[in-house]
Amino acid sequence: MTTLSSSTSSTRPTRVRWKGGAIVFFLCFVAYLDRIAFSVSASPIMKTLGIDPVQFGLITTLFNIGYFLCQIPAGMLVQRIGPRKAMALSILAWSVFTACTGLANSLVMLAMTRFLFGAGEGPVFTAANSFFANWFPPRERGRANSLMNAGAFLAPALGAMLLVPVITAFGWNAMFFACAALGVMSCALWYFSVSDRPGQSTKANEAERALIAADSENTGSVNVRVPWSMFLRQRSFWTIALGFFGTLWTIQFFIYWLPFYLEAARHVPFAQVGGYTSLSFVCITISVLVAGALSDAILKRTGSRFIARNLVAIGGLVLAAVCLVLSTTTQDPLGTVLWLSVALGGAGFAQTLSWTMATDIGGQYTATVGSWMNTWGFVAAAIVPTVAPLVAKQFGWTEVILLNAGVIVLGVIGIALTKTNERLLSGQQSASTIAPAPTPTR
Repeated sequence: MTTLSSSTSSTRPTRVRWKGGAIVFFLCFVAYLDRIAFSVSASPIMKTLGIDPVQFGLITTLFNIGYFLCQIPAGMLVQRIGPRKAMALSILAWSVFTACTGLANSLVMLAMTRFLFGAGEGPVFTAANSFFANWFPPRERGRANSLMNAGAFLAPALGAMLLVPVITAFGWNAMFFACAALGVMSCALWYFSVSDRPGQSTKANEAERALIAADSENTGSVNVRVPWSMFLRQRSFWTIALGFFGTLWTIQFFIYWLPFYLEAARHVPFAQVGGYTSLSFVCITISVLVAGALSDAILKRTGSRFIARNLVAIGGLVLAAVCLVLSTTTQDPLGTVLWLSVALGGAGFAQTLSWTMATDIGGQYTATVGSWMNTWGFVAAAIVPTVAPLVAKQFGWTEVILLNAGVIVLGVIGIALTKTNERLLSGQQSASTIAPAPTPTR
């Protein structure tokens, strides 16, 4: 009896891939905590350096410009050296420039450090997505990709509560130094805990490697030549970018303008703005986890990536657009926040599954497709901080919300036209049929 039990235990797959996913969750939390730190410390920074809100907004735009300009190079870096090294370099870079933010003593220095911070953080999501492509079979990739998005959105939900006490006690400069130190520790955790592939890991047993290999395709290859000319001639390469542009437009609006919108347009007392903002980001944190689990379950049942990825993402975007419009019809602040929270949660469905779609159509070029997609998402993120207040000044904040709903339509069109059941390049049908789970023996 004991021998049989030991044999069964030794052949049970380890769960090293999920431990790696948990580390990605933490890394993305730290990355977005560093971003939120800048927003949380807006008032003391502006007071110390003598800058106004418009200048502060332009500095935020510079971060996004640095981020999207480095997406394609980030994808090339991940493709060349693998996600483990690329992620480690990214974490070190963003940690250095986070510390430099705390040293900034002028508008110019602050602008330069935030631009370089955005550039340094560029490889994070691309590297994480490539790690998931290597370590997770298709039937688990929805849940895997939801981890990095959940970690990212948990930071805005908890950021104010975690960072404000540090600012109050030690000043805004010290907060950036603390975030930089956390980044360096995160880098060490990542670099010494993960491997690029299951075959390189000393922690994953043969059963786990077999589980991954049996249900996986050739994804995330290192140091392969990227056929850009062929990619640029294929519809899905452009439509997945359009879908992500429409998705991130609204999500980034929430990140940059939700607190101000609630206070200025919906007359929410300042004391309550933080709680309402946290509610919205708790909603999207939960929704991205639900999206990943739901998508994987549908894939297992139907075998269709288009149904499991595209249609679920489209459903989330349609819900987001409807709730944005409905949020403008109520005068009750709590009602407004609830509609907006559901809208943000719906957009989270599309953000999570877009990364999974990038793996579906990218195959061994996952890093390239993911970086291309994220480039266009952060083109939207660079536009929103400036366009939103300009539209509000000319027409009103209600029109800004309606504009967001309109841009979501572009996201729906892009995702609907992306052929997730076909790989880029070959146009051949990908291995999208998921084998049924084995019948338990008695």
